Amino acid sequence: MSKKLVAWFSVSGVTAKVAREIATVESADCFEIVPEAPYTAADLDWTNKQSRSTLEMTDPNCRPATIGCVEDMAQYDVVFAGFPIWCGKIPNIVYTFMESHDFAGKTVIPFNTHEGSSQSHSQRDIENALPDATVLQRLHVAAIRGDVMPDDEAVRRRYIDVVARLQLSVAHAIFLHVHERRVVIRLAIAVET
Repeated sequence: MSKKLVAWFSVSGVTAKVAREIATVESADCFEIVPEAPYTAADLDWTNKQSRSTLEMTDPNCRPATIGCVEDMAQYDVVFAGFPIWCGKIPNIVYTFMESHDFAGKTVIPFNTHEGSSQSHSQRDIENALPDATVLQRLHVAAIRGDVMPDDEAVRRRYIDVVARLQLSVAHAIFLHVHERRVVIRLAIAVET
């Protein structure tokens, strides 16, 4: 059985909550991508062309410093990589994480949260950033509406059962979309070849 890691970057806590749920369902280890200099509300004001996040996102070479790294990355076969979509893009701090670790031969399953930006080009961007990894493609399987993970135990159990069934025959990814303060959980699968 492969060893799994869920790594994520989150400022608002939404992506972190999703990541912890995935880690629970997948029995995976966790790693939070933490900025050396924490983001403030002013830093995240995307309407301000001089805010930290806007400046970072307009500079493709910007790699914000992070605290710590994954110990013994070699032990993981599968890495779930989670992040919010900022200005239609993957936050540059996620590239800091990807460039600081060896992903050669690993299966990477990206997931993200956003407030209407959509996936943008995140799949292509991760594939380009990690050419020696297998980045799973997404196919829509099901959607459950709720607060990050459903509070209703029956719905939650159905979700976990679907994940368990998928593990028997296919690799899968979980993508989350924040829209109107609700999260749509989409199980996406890629048939193993």
